[in-house]
Amino acid sequence: MLSAFLLSNAGAALLPTFDSFIQTQGRSYVNGSAEYLKRQTLYETVKASAELHNRRSDRLWSAGVSSLWDWTEAELQKLRGWDGSLRPQGGQARTIHPHSTFLQQKSEPSTKLSELPKQKMWTNLAMARHVKNQGACGSCWAIAAATVLEAHTEIYTGHARTFSAQQIVSCTPNPRSCGGDGGCQGATAELAMDWVLHHGCAEESSVPYRGQDEECTVKADLEMAQMFSDGDAAPSGAAAFGMTGWETLPKNKYAPLVRSLAERGPVAVSVAADTWQMYGSGIFNNCEKDAIIDHAVTAIGYGEENGIKYWEIQNSWGSGWGESGHIRLQRHDADEYCGMNTKPQLGVACKGENDPVPVCGMCGVLFDSVVPHFKSRSPQ
Repeated sequence: MLSAFLLSNAGAALLPTFDSFIQTQGRSYVNGSAEYLKRQTLYETVKASAELHNRRSDRLWSAGVSSLWDWTEAELQKLRGWDGSLRPQGGQARTIHPHSTFLQQKSEPSTKLSELPKQKMWTNLAMARHVKNQGACGSCWAIAAATVLEAHTEIYTGHARTFSAQQIVSCTPNPRSCGGDGGCQGATAELAMDWVLHHGCAEESSVPYRGQDEECTVKADLEMAQMFSDGDAAPSGAAAFGMTGWETLPKNKYAPLVRSLAERGPVAVSVAADTWQMYGSGIFNNCEKDAIIDHAVTAIGYGEENGIKYWEIQNSWGSGWGESGHIRLQRHDADEYCGMNTKPQLGVACKGENDPVPVCGMCGVLFDSVVPHFKSRSPQ
């Protein structure tokens, strides 16, 4: 019986009042002001939904308070990398593939899924101990790419180094409005990977994260980028830490993602995060099969608890959200949990790509997965 593995009501903590919330979160709302009343209404609405959910005896996850509970829907959309006020409207559908697979696997992998470990976690890496907080900037795509690059660099070299998400936000061009209008208005992990491939990337200490659009600190040589776009060796910037390319895994396929996590390292994935605001702990299963992809995160492993399989996801909303900044998404075997994304322009699609597309996995986690290529690997 599945219910034997579900969370008990005892696991649901008493949720704080709005006044306790604003004190804990350091809010400066003036009691009785219009702003106070607006934020109080938002908070109380989420709190009521959370309490209702936590009373369910059949739940796999519990709701838990976070700093997002008094945010408006527009603020949450921007956090996930989507700002409708800055997005082009309409336009004819056209064939645009700037984020197609950069490097294809030349042959079918020899390792069978049955031979992979039952669980694989990359929590031993330095990047897993430092959960970034994107703030009000829609930079999830840049943070996911930076986090994955930090992981693979440590796997390749044996030494940890950081990658400046701020520099990626400020410098990555997005002429076709893929995943947003660029910078804090959204882009894709593919664009971030490609920019780092051709230009390298500063460490976080050199260009710290500010969570806003700023002037690029690197004089981008677009002609050089064009020169290397055919798959030749990367310029010295990326070569210095071993990166030789990047790859988009086959869309909506279970095997490539689980195999990459088992054998190579963390993966940047795109998800539908519109129902994540209330998540506190447990294995999240609150996404319908039809999912609108609107957020980029880092898959850092997979596992199983009480017979229920899950993906371990590192988010970019700070360590105070979820399970110390992480969420576990229910993991379905093969490609069996599939639906449609009716608004692809809200996620990784580019301007004009409006046709609905299939998505698979809880919260569409199998739809768009990106990994870097390095000279050689010795997985830990």
